Amino acid sequence: MPTSDFVDSHVAFLYASQTGNAESICYNIYETAVQRGFNASYHVLDDYAKFKFSELRTIVFVVSTTGDGDPPDNSARFWRVLRKATRSGEDAYAHLRYAILGLGDTNYSNFCNTAQRLDKQLGEVGARAFYKKGLADDATGMEEVVEPWIDGLWPALQQVARCDSDVAEAVETEKDVETEKDVETEKDVEVAAEALAELKVEAADNATSTEGSVEPVPHEVQPLVLDFRPMAQTSSITGVARVSAPVCTAAYEDTTVEPQPSSDFPPWTAELISAHPEDPSLTPFLATITASKQMTAPEALKRTLLIDLELPPSACHVDGQWRAGDAFNIYAPNHAPLVRALLDRLHINAHDAHKHVRLTKRNSSIELPAHLQRFSNSPSSIYDILVWSVDLCAHPRKPLLRALAEYCGEKADRERLLFICSRQGLKTFEALRNQTPTVLDILHAFPSCMLPPERLIELLPPLAPRSYSICNAPNDKRVWKIAFNVVEYELQVDVFSLDEENSAPSVQVSRRGVCTPWLEQLAQTQAKPLILVAKRPNLNAFHLPTTTDLKPDPRPVIMIGPGTGVAPFIGFLEQRARELQLRPSCNPFMWLLFGCRDASLDYLFKSDIQAHVDSGVLTRLSACFSRNAGSHQSAGKYVQDALLSNQDEFAELMLQQNAVLFVCGDAKGMGKDVNDTVARILCNYVEQHPEFVRPLLQALPASKIPVDLDAQMLTTPQALQVLMVWSAQNRYVRDLWA
Repeated sequence: MPTSDFVDSHVAFLYASQTGNAESICYNIYETAVQRGFNASYHVLDDYAKFKFSELRTIVFVVSTTGDGDPPDNSARFWRVLRKATRSGEDAYAHLRYAILGLGDTNYSNFCNTAQRLDKQLGEVGARAFYKKGLADDATGMEEVVEPWIDGLWPALQQVARCDSDVAEAVETEKDVETEKDVETEKDVEVAAEALAELKVEAADNATSTEGSVEPVPHEVQPLVLDFRPMAQTSSITGVARVSAPVCTAAYEDTTVEPQPSSDFPPWTAELISAHPEDPSLTPFLATITASKQMTAPEALKRTLLIDLELPPSACHVDGQWRAGDAFNIYAPNHAPLVRALLDRLHINAHDAHKHVRLTKRNSSIELPAHLQRFSNSPSSIYDILVWSVDLCAHPRKPLLRALAEYCGEKADRERLLFICSRQGLKTFEALRNQTPTVLDILHAFPSCMLPPERLIELLPPLAPRSYSICNAPNDKRVWKIAFNVVEYELQVDVFSLDEENSAPSVQVSRRGVCTPWLEQLAQTQAKPLILVAKRPNLNAFHLPTTTDLKPDPRPVIMIGPGTGVAPFIGFLEQRARELQLRPSCNPFMWLLFGCRDASLDYLFKSDIQAHVDSGVLTRLSACFSRNAGSHQSAGKYVQDALLSNQDEFAELMLQQNAVLFVCGDAKGMGKDVNDTVARILCNYVEQHPEFVRPLLQALPASKIPVDLDAQMLTTPQALQVLMVWSAQNRYVRDLWA
């Protein structure tokens, strides 16, 4: 029972999610809260007006971070409201108690920035945390933080919110049984370990069925390599979460869904494009693929395409509302052969797959997941839901695997899944995630698992749209251009050996992205297909700097973008070229650092870049080629090498001329390396020019890092903090992806 004087009768679970992870985790926590007897609700942050955010007293937030510390798109409007509240006074939200679970990745410098920023701003308006903040790291495995954080949430929540104590006690009793599940006998453990030999690591054209007969397996199925030998040394498993209860029922109708004339956008597109958010420029619309070309040579390691999208006149809300540097979302489907193979695995024939189905709440107290709620009012088909609404390729999470265990007809399959979900099976779980399996791969690895399609659908995260940078500037034509690598690759998975003296060969697993192979396929058709797109909010000011009267900012601009990371900078250069036509006397310094593997194979936008050099728009170009770094053409092997080679000039531009630095590309490799290199350059430069030390240290936030204003040098942690300050000032702007 609550012991605090602050006791609420309702708890709100709010999420901000870019890829669907935070949404799924928030929903799982909300569902468990209702089952524990709390009166709870569940919402996306941007629906703050619907759930009357300012009146809430107890909130659990689950928020992710995207890009370089940016909040997810579906929280953009919420942040504007919170900023207004911050200006209204220190006690605007003194009535609020909250807990925050943040999802992030330490490969990014602004780790869990959304959660950190939310915590800070809520504190500034008088709100107080009733439970410790959780910061989960996808680089090391989010479950390491998420699971214990959730376990500790319930006793803390009971101190500030009412719940049915009898229900809560029953749940705890059930959880004790689940998490301390003993493997029945030593013999059973040995049998499970010996059964390892029956877990096939084989080509995807054969598999052993539960009846022992050999049936063909669809090409889309890829083998999983999992080592269950540690089960032989495990007498009991702990930390297995309580399985979530089913939340939806499926009511099938006799009518079938008529196939669309085009299957390149969701059947409910009309509903999406009629929505009018607070910012009309973000409303989705249909665009036409009008042109495409391959930018890389056939023998290049990666296949890069450039596609033109023509914006329709009906997208007038976008005119004048986008700039070079903006990005947009593409609503892409799951691979149709993958969906058909999954339907076959679920024993659903083509006729039943296209029947009208309505998803409704099983429990009136528990809402359906947000991405499935439309199917309560507007029936669809299982096929369309699997194609457009749920992510079949998302990294597997333990709640999914835990639920699958309940639907296994064979004891060995169930115990293996429970082991993967346990503390003892952490390494096996990590091995599973590292192989990036589809849900179809998982179901084929545990052949006795058979569950209703609606149960699988509710367990899967939403299929999030994919984001791409626009690589042109606005002009007279309604066109967005995008450049992207087609994501198709082979993953080498090491096979453990039962014979320690002989190593086993690795297994090759084929993987493909959701969006880029589909775009490539569409671009190769003779027709001009329509796809659903929506402009993204540009939350990190990834635009060329301008003055208050929209004239070019005289400050120097440094752009770092290897590979497809150069895309938005092509738009920058186009914008600056047009500005120079209007104001020839205003030509600020622009320096582009570009990198690729081979100058003759994958030098993207080479002719465009050279034309901007010849015209004087691009003041300086440093092109780096990692496979022919020793040639006279190359400024270094990687872009960070080119920075180091010109570190004095770079430091002078940043420290003496107030330059603006843009970085676009991969976060884990290039983004982190460039960040570390810039910090190293700052340390090197101020060591030779100590007069810059004091101004830099004075700009650092108080209490972050110990500061000696009389120091004659800058430490690496201080240099990294300087970069954070520049980021807050929009002088160091990054658009990074994992």
